[in-house]
Amino acid sequence: MGHHSPAQYNPADYVMDLVNQDMKVREELKEAYLRNRIITNQQYISEGMRYMIPEPSGKESDLTNPDNVNLVPAKGEGKWPIGFLPQMLILFNRSFQMTGRSQFTFLNFAQALLLAVVCGLCWLRMEFSEDTISDRSSFIFFLMVFWPLQTMMQGILSFPFERGVIEKERACGSYRLSSYFIAKSLAEGPVKLILPTLFLIIAYWMARINNNFGIFLGILFFELLTILVAESYGLFLGATFINLHHAITGATVTLIGLMLLGGFFVQHLPNWLGVWAKWLSFFKYAYSACLRLEFKGGQVYQCVNGAYVAKCRNNINGTFTGADALGYFDAGLDIGWNFLVLFGMFVGFRTCAYFSLRFVKSNSGRT
Repeated sequence: MGHHSPAQYNPADYVMDLVNQDMKVREELKEAYLRNRIITNQQYISEGMRYMIPEPSGKESDLTNPDNVNLVPAKGEGKWPIGFLPQMLILFNRSFQMTGRSQFTFLNFAQALLLAVVCGLCWLRMEFSEDTISDRSSFIFFLMVFWPLQTMMQGILSFPFERGVIEKERACGSYRLSSYFIAKSLAEGPVKLILPTLFLIIAYWMARINNNFGIFLGILFFELLTILVAESYGLFLGATFINLHHAITGATVTLIGLMLLGGFFVQHLPNWLGVWAKWLSFFKYAYSACLRLEFKGGQVYQCVNGAYVAKCRNNINGTFTGADALGYFDAGLDIGWNFLVLFGMFVGFRTCAYFSLRFVKSNSGRT
């Protein structure tokens, strides 16, 4: 038929690639199969072939015959070889092992620990005074940007490298796409949160952001939630764009824009842009929630010159609380609303990633 399997390549895999690549090729292979299958009529076969298992004739009754290849499931028989939960457990185990090997390396641990120490040294033991307010907000914004960006890039690279395997295994009827996607999400998500947690434990207490342990847990929670949102966005881009370079370009443009809209670099956007665009940035919700947490509680700060807190302008030797410091920033929504928006983005991006993976076809079989 003019198709030649490459050297050192499994012919069965090559046929599966041809079947998934082009509907025309698929029909040609089907017609060739129908022309060359064993004829079950006894008058055309030899005595020696009588003991061979005949190929299906193409009739529906033959396709469901238990003596032949079961290409069409009978009534009451499931389409898949095993159920949804066993599929998910097997795929979860495979994805967990693959993600663990790629994440838990000496280089990744060294990078996380060294960066935590560097950040801790840059913001080392900040005094609870007025002149450290801007430094505290910059620490929070850096925290909400660095790890989400890194995890999002890993998400972009995930599906492009796995899409060929997914399509081949699904063409063989190995598993549901939903079981694969849920298993992948459950296996990879927690693993990718371990290094950011170690990073924050070191950097947070070296910088002395807030001595309240409950506030530390709240900031850690929002950091991890933002990482999951960013990963979901990366999975969506990786599943939507067939070309990896297109996905990276799209991610670079959108993420730079979302960072600028996050409320740290530009606090006074043009009116026509600020009234709607800033609400698209998940960085804004994470930054806003953590700002409110950072200056929450009864921590007392020392006035310096009144540059940040109004009540210090006429009392430079006085004190103020975190609530007074929060007035310097555009804190945005309350903590609860920020959580709801971020959680909604997490669910929305994950859902869009699933539908993109399901309906966006690559048509890129090996040739």
